[in-house]
Amino acid sequence: MKNKKLIGGLLFAAVFALPEPSHAIRLSSPAEDQYMDINLLMQLWFRQQDISDQNRPNFIGASDRTDVFFRRVRLRFGGSVNPWFKFNFVLRDNDFGRDPYDAPFGGQPTHGRRQSNRNTGVIHELDVVLVPSAMTDMRGITLDLHLGYPRVPLGREQFQRAYDNIDLDRTNATLRWTHLTIGDVTGRAFGGYAHIRGASKGQGYSRITVDGFLGLFGGFKNVRNPWDDTVVGVSSTTPLCGFNAPNPGVGTCLSKARGNSSNSPLVTLRGTVTLGDQEGRPAIYNWLYRDTYLGKRKGITLGVSYAFQNKIDQHIITDTQGISPGFLGNGSPQNGAGTVNVRIPYLLLPNPLSVPNSTLANNLLDNKVDMKFYGVDFAWHHGPVSLVAELGQVKFSKLILLDGANNVYPNRSIKNDFWLLKAGYMLNPKSKHKFEPYITYSEYKPQIVQVGTGANARFYGDATNFVGPNTSATGNLGNIKQMGLGINYYFINENFRWTLEYTKFDEQRNSIKNDAVTLQFQWIF
Repeated sequence: MKNKKLIGGLLFAAVFALPEPSHAIRLSSPAEDQYMDINLLMQLWFRQQDISDQNRPNFIGASDRTDVFFRRVRLRFGGSVNPWFKFNFVLRDNDFGRDPYDAPFGGQPTHGRRQSNRNTGVIHELDVVLVPSAMTDMRGITLDLHLGYPRVPLGREQFQRAYDNIDLDRTNATLRWTHLTIGDVTGRAFGGYAHIRGASKGQGYSRITVDGFLGLFGGFKNVRNPWDDTVVGVSSTTPLCGFNAPNPGVGTCLSKARGNSSNSPLVTLRGTVTLGDQEGRPAIYNWLYRDTYLGKRKGITLGVSYAFQNKIDQHIITDTQGISPGFLGNGSPQNGAGTVNVRIPYLLLPNPLSVPNSTLANNLLDNKVDMKFYGVDFAWHHGPVSLVAELGQVKFSKLILLDGANNVYPNRSIKNDFWLLKAGYMLNPKSKHKFEPYITYSEYKPQIVQVGTGANARFYGDATNFVGPNTSATGNLGNIKQMGLGINYYFINENFRWTLEYTKFDEQRNSIKNDAVTLQFQWIF
């Protein structure tokens, strides 16, 4: 037993005593460009969060939470076969019981569990990289192609967070627009993109680098269908799509609900102009997981992003639960309550299975909607200073909405705006013991659309914004503000890091205290 403890202690000491390149297991061959690195990332959270039930019907009786859990575990295999063939393969394990992606405001609605408690051994990223510019002379232009299940090149915080990883987690604003644009809150999607880079030969801020990204992905075509597990708590006498079992129309309607007929791809475009040091350390197509600048970059980057996906089946982006199954708000299962295992809902829209007749059901199930995303971002790193700003909008158009009398409102749109600002300052970047205080602020502004008036009024929008029946203008949170104050401690580099953050949430329509204090320990090997 003593020998085991001694060996364990020596291995632990070696991890933090050896130079930076030792923080990975590298399998290499005699050829310089043939190797594979194995990295393990772990983030352990100690979190205390207030959960107030004031003005929040779905938190009644809830208690404050004090938790210790692994927020993230990532196992990465990344390497090179030759100068023109690289790869990144990442597996994830998340503790979803306290996942802020799932419940960013401190709790889960009654009667509606959004997802399972754990997500283990799931492919988090598969990025197969081909580098044509390494095969032939392109006169200083680099070109790399990314295929598989890579991170989608959109936005600053979503796509390039690896370089600005100063805070505890992505903001709720970015989580929402990412999920509503890409269909996957992790920011990955099946497909691929091309990246091209050109740079001048200047020095300092006079050096100009231009990057362009063009992507083609499945987007909502590849999301898990939220209607796969329909129907919850429905008796044989309960009508579905206007039919009662055993009418064959029920099966036809359910079959259509569980389909996804759209073949339109998600098209993404991003461009950046950099003054000074180029983005990415090391090369952008071979980055180490969670590798930040830590006071080593001097440069300014301006970015613009645009994406669109047309002809999306409306029922694919329709939340099947809302604040409780069926989104009626009374805690009882309703027609088409859908799966309890969908990771974050999309939009609260009319339920096609609970409408009173098949004509309305088919109108909703056959309707195609369009999505567009616009974004601009700015990043400035100057030695110890880090400053990041971003704003954008995701919009769905050609929606069909219904009021309480089932009157049809076609060609409606719902847009969600956001902006964020982050700033950090590293006090002693040349020391082994680095301290970096920071502040973050973001606002998420989901549009809540009303159709009908009086008792027939109905409200629609981002499903995570609803905490009451969609029959009331006060059944949603309105705009969400999030502020974080924190400090990072790094021992040598990003591989060994402690983060302490106080996070405050404010909601437009409720006075509620859901503040959180989190201590995170991050270790990367």
